[in-house]
Amino acid sequence: MTTVRRTRVAFVAAGLTFLLFPLLRPWPDETVATAELATAFASDRWVVAHLCGILGLALLAPALLGLRSVLAQAGPAADRADARPGAGVGAATWALVTAWTGAGLAALYFGAEIFGIRTIAEAALRDGDLGLLADIEVLRMQPWAVTLFATGLLLLAVSGVLVTVALWRAGTRLRWAGILLAIGLVLVLPQFFGGPELRITHGFLFAAGCVLVAVVTPSRTARA
Repeated sequence: MTTVRRTRVAFVAAGLTFLLFPLLRPWPDETVATAELATAFASDRWVVAHLCGILGLALLAPALLGLRSVLAQAGPAADRADARPGAGVGAATWALVTAWTGAGLAALYFGAEIFGIRTIAEAALRDGDLGLLADIEVLRMQPWAVTLFATGLLLLAVSGVLVTVALWRAGTRLRWAGILLAIGLVLVLPQFFGGPELRITHGFLFAAGCVLVAVVTPSRTARA
């Protein structure tokens, strides 16, 4: 498989995998401690959905690594005649660094969401004590956890902007194509405060941005 094809596959996989996060995640009423809430948090759907979410963000790293490689090789044979060799590589490099770091920091919080919350919910069901669910908010709002999570998602937002810059400088088809992915990454943090409809809509936006970047990734390089 060529670098171009691997890059496109990675972008599409990142978008579709992240979309599965809100689609698979159970959406119980979290305002009241109920057996239904505990059951949702203890379910396999809870685990799988969150694993899809962090995997979707993590797959941005290999996708951007491939994009950087493609842009570094792009020359006179690229999709646009005005593309300059190496144009956009600097921005793509920083997009890779910020995405990799951001996804890594976010993964720490996702781990707590996946296994910490599930463990609390299982204990509540096992002991018949729904009062234990109050510890979930304590877990979520632990200062260090929240700080690392927010920092990671802000770095991912920066990465999205840098992808747009890289594609624009490289003179790819539809130079503005990275804007949709940038919007999706910028909104990853605020969408967590929305309801199911908003978060599912964001998932589709994120996926569409990834697919669009995959489509406009230069199909030929100077070495191809």
